[in-house]
Amino acid sequence: MLEGIDWGLVLWLLAGAISGVGELLTGSMFLLPFAAGAFVAAAAVALGANLFVTVMAFIVVTMGTLVWAVRYAKKIDSQPPATREGANRYVGASGVVTEGIVGRQSGRVRLGGESWRAVSTSGDSIDADEPINVVEVRGNALVVERTSSDT
Repeated sequence: MLEGIDWGLVLWLLAGAISGVGELLTGSMFLLPFAAGAFVAAAAVALGANLFVTVMAFIVVTMGTLVWAVRYAKKIDSQPPATREGANRYVGASGVVTEGIVGRQSGRVRLGGESWRAVSTSGDSIDADEPINVVEVRGNALVVERTSSDT
């Protein structure tokens, strides 16, 4: 019953499956190169390659996938975190003051069809109907500055 089984193929497939499942469970990209290498080695065995070619296929594919994974991880880590979510999407946007901002007190601004609580960057008062630009977001308030330079 077990006489016609190629145990090399079975072992490579088992190694690939274990590494692949481990990768799916951890998501670390550490086991992915081993899974890829093992599956390529299994394919080599299935195509009739000798032990040397099979091991070399495993090593080359594992190392190549490892190099790719490291480069991919560096690329992902070098990107800035997503800052254009929620209220942060309004940074750099223009709007109009609807309720005057007096000193360090908050007022209201309209951006598109939405009304937001806002404070001045410098603490200066900004009157109603003046155009503003959003500089940053602090908590649930937009920090704004006058668009025009005249005061």
